[in-house]
Formats: sequence, structure tokens, C-alpha cells
Amino acid sequence: MFHLSHDYELGAIALILAFLIFYIPAVYAFFAIRRQQKRKQNK
Repeated sequence: MFHLSHDYELGAIALILAFLIFYIPAVYAFFAIRRQQKRKQNK
């Protein structure tokens, strides 16, 4: 792996963690909303 400064590595890890923390709940909510809409349409 190519050498980076330690601060840059920490910053990249923090960005990836922040992305996952915000992205996973957003995807979960998206699917939960779609499932609720499908149930309403089936009635």
C-alpha cells in the first residue's frame, strides 16, 4: 500500500465510518417505507 500521512489515514477512516453510519439507516428506512407502501396497495 502506498504511504500516506497518519492524519490522512485517520481522516479517510472517519469519512468512511461517517458515510456508513448515515448510509445504512437511510437504506433501511427506504426499504421500510417501500414495504409499508406495498402493504397499503395490497388492501
